[in-house]
Amino acid sequence: MLVKLFVQNFALIDKLELDFHRGFNVLTGETGAGKSIIIDAVGTVTGSQGLTEFIRSGEKKAVVEAVFEIEDNSRIMGLLEQFGFLPEQGESLILTRELVKSGKNTCRINGRIVNLSLYKEIAGNLIDIYGQHHQQSLLDQQKHIDFLDEYGENNLSLPGFHEIKEKLAACYAQLLTLRAKLRQMEDSEKEKARMADMYRYQLEEIDSCSPVIGEDRELGEEKNILANAERLMSLASEAYTLLYEGNSTRPAAELLHAALNSLKELALVDSSLNGVYEMLESAVYQVEEAARDVKTYSAKLEPDPVRLDEIENRLNRIKGLKKKYGDSIKEILEYRDQVTSSLTVINNYDDEVSSLRAEIEHTGSIYQGLAERLTAARKKAAKDLKSSITAELKDLNMPHVSFDVKIVLKEPLSNGQDNVEFLISPNKGEPLKPLAKIVSGGEVSRIMLAFRSILAKTGPVGTLIFDEIDAGIGGNALHAVAAKLSTVGQDRQVICVTHSPQIAGIANHHFNIKKITDKTRTFTRVSKLDSQGRVEELARMLSGGKITSVSREHAEEILKTFL
Repeated sequence: MLVKLFVQNFALIDKLELDFHRGFNVLTGETGAGKSIIIDAVGTVTGSQGLTEFIRSGEKKAVVEAVFEIEDNSRIMGLLEQFGFLPEQGESLILTRELVKSGKNTCRINGRIVNLSLYKEIAGNLIDIYGQHHQQSLLDQQKHIDFLDEYGENNLSLPGFHEIKEKLAACYAQLLTLRAKLRQMEDSEKEKARMADMYRYQLEEIDSCSPVIGEDRELGEEKNILANAERLMSLASEAYTLLYEGNSTRPAAELLHAALNSLKELALVDSSLNGVYEMLESAVYQVEEAARDVKTYSAKLEPDPVRLDEIENRLNRIKGLKKKYGDSIKEILEYRDQVTSSLTVINNYDDEVSSLRAEIEHTGSIYQGLAERLTAARKKAAKDLKSSITAELKDLNMPHVSFDVKIVLKEPLSNGQDNVEFLISPNKGEPLKPLAKIVSGGEVSRIMLAFRSILAKTGPVGTLIFDEIDAGIGGNALHAVAAKLSTVGQDRQVICVTHSPQIAGIANHHFNIKKITDKTRTFTRVSKLDSQGRVEELARMLSGGKITSVSREHAEEILKTFL
């Protein structure tokens, strides 16, 4: 329940503090006095668009604050506990909204700054505002399903109604995702086939060569040797001749032996040369060993143009692979592994498509089951709603009305596969027709009030605000609307902006809105009326502005009737 509303620098309001009460509250005043400003302020503090145009001229900031009692609202208590805003027992819930010229608006819950989405989620469970725009939603057939669902969730003991809707929406979202994935796979089928052909060609090209890491280096060395075989043979032969065979000169080994014999004799005389002798002796053995190795190496050397061609061809193939698939054999083989993996994925395409189609069918089956359960629940709700709305409309001076809810299957969507449409026959003997085609403005107001009257009994919102719900209504229908608003006020706090003295007269609490002007500025003022004040205000409303003794007597009669 809305307990207090504080407004500062909002439109024509410089500063206002307004205390509301349980039951039925009305706001009245002359046209242009600022009744809509109060509604705009309440809308702003409960999360509607915070326009900078609301900031009073000449001011930098506007503030709207609302204080609520929430003890009897289990849904809002659960939300507050979930997000850590639950007040202590007996404490109030305070919502604050600041509008700044810069556009950086601030939302607070119990003094803590929160983002707008959370703020709106909390506030949306505290107040519902209904004006001409909201009543027109009844004429939008697309919104009829929302009215029916709200009734089913709040007024009937339908097991899991809300849970079914949530699961259905999640299932539908999953179906959309799976179908999009399937379309993507089907659209890319030709591209996958082309890629598979390319991958197979690349694998065949690499595998037909079968390069081995390090092979190119070894082949390069072998090629270098074969390409220089004749020169290497000549050099080896020359080295061997110089070391061991000799030619025009004596070979190195023979010369070393001669020197070794001379040192041997010297060492016999001077033992200090023993070390030199041993070094030379070792050198002789090493030279002879080197000569044998050179001879062996020379024997292996042989020009082989066939083998050289083979190596060059092999290296050219590897070079060709390097140009396409990597700068080294290691990178070529790594690319081969990637291609193999990609080809495996493509080769498994049919299996993936089949699996995806099976998943879509399974998810679709789950959706269908949930949708059928929801359809059954809606049909039950529709039957009950038909009776309830008909009874409410008869109370609202539509004695011959017939109301029905038509449910037919449609293309599956996130809210199910039901197309819901309200049908009505306001007069006896006329066939049922779509609501949007035959009702007048006054009838729309009464139908909306009938809905709110039913939903107010069990719905979570504690405060209902009706902005000129009496538009287009007169006579006995107006008395019926006034009585219904009073009845709704027994279950929920009702705040109503009205031009009707009949509605104002039946209210529990009456507030008057006035616009005053001083030398420089215009202000909106709100005051709660006492008994005499109510008589004067009702008399003004009855007489169209000029209070007479007759209108005053009529006003007193209205108050005596309802109070």
